[in-house]
Amino acid sequence: MIRHLIYSSQKRAIWFSLLVFAGLLFTLGCEANANIEDSSTVIPTVQSSAADVTVTSTLAPSPTVNRTSSCIPDGEFNSDTDYFPDKANVNYANGFSLEYHNSFKILTINATDSTADQSFVLVQCGAPIPDTIFPTITIPIESVFLSSTTQYPSFIELGSVAKIKGIGQAAFISSKEIIDHVKTNEVVEFAANFEVGTEVVIESNPDVLMSNGFSDPAYTKLAELNIPVINWMDWQETSALGRAEWMLVTSSLLNQELTSKSFINTIVKNYEEITERAAQARSDVVALAGSAFQGTFYAPGGASYVANLLKDANIEYVWSQTPDTGSLYLDLESVIAEGVTADIWINAPTQWTTIEEGLSEDPRYGELDSVKESNVWTHTLLVNEQGADDYFERAASRPDLLLADLVKIAHPDLMNEHRFEWYRQLPNK
Repeated sequence: MIRHLIYSSQKRAIWFSLLVFAGLLFTLGCEANANIEDSSTVIPTVQSSAADVTVTSTLAPSPTVNRTSSCIPDGEFNSDTDYFPDKANVNYANGFSLEYHNSFKILTINATDSTADQSFVLVQCGAPIPDTIFPTITIPIESVFLSSTTQYPSFIELGSVAKIKGIGQAAFISSKEIIDHVKTNEVVEFAANFEVGTEVVIESNPDVLMSNGFSDPAYTKLAELNIPVINWMDWQETSALGRAEWMLVTSSLLNQELTSKSFINTIVKNYEEITERAAQARSDVVALAGSAFQGTFYAPGGASYVANLLKDANIEYVWSQTPDTGSLYLDLESVIAEGVTADIWINAPTQWTTIEEGLSEDPRYGELDSVKESNVWTHTLLVNEQGADDYFERAASRPDLLLADLVKIAHPDLMNEHRFEWYRQLPNK
């Protein structure tokens, strides 16, 4: 049904084009019998005459790369031409899919516990809009509003920072390139208090708004006003490589699949090499992960991307047997009971600057072997002056570097040449 809706108008256009083309072939065939010319031309020039006026139209060759900064010129659209020779395959991510057609793509964001399925038809600029029940987005996009810090690296790597016209919260930006762009180009801050300012978004009218994956009544209103809102659900992936592949969502909007594929292929190669190296470790290392907030200890579920990262780093995780893909909600008593003998503690509270500071918060942490051995780690190595942590921005797009950090923590002899990217070991005092 969906494909029927999409193709219905194109079929009418194709039949009309075939009728016209058949007439031209008949005319040319008749003329060819009287006057045979050189037939070695690969793409013929079609001529039609009326009295003393001659109109000449040359068929445009098929593109060899995706159009990243231009439209199909007027009068040159051909429904039989594949305008996306650079296509992306989704190999690791479970949260979205891409389907390619000659002049449009279908981007689908899969449903989660809190969001419904979304599908968007991404139409090459200069091509006709197909009949569809889905929202349409003309690509390559020229403006975008970003809600999540994990969306920034894609635009940096794809050389499209200038297309960012709105950001959720300026205080959480770590990248100097994004900070400079926001300051010098009057980029709109549309959710400073974590609530989307609909009037600000409507006034700017971006081609696309990428959400942070959480529901907000403003998104429904914006969608009703034909401002596409794409749910960004990378944090629900169960593998780190799956999170990295969300760059393909961005590249599909920019027609930058060629660049994104090269980037992701390099990361996958690095990641697999580090995993193989970690498998050579001779000692068993057990890790505790997570931190407490307002009396609840939040730990990664056993099926989460963090737990799978630990597995690939050849680190045994305390709660690896739990089926959760999100967070576990624990009390400190159970954390101490189950994690007391863990060798290391990663992702400890980011507000701690020393172990002593953590003990002053709750002396019971002192019962943990990881605390006794001063083997407590936070991902706060790259926190800027305004308090933004690069871990929450760039780490999602560089799982190879994240894995290298974890292997160096647990098996330092295997990663002598690696310099920590995000993690640092807390001093005692």
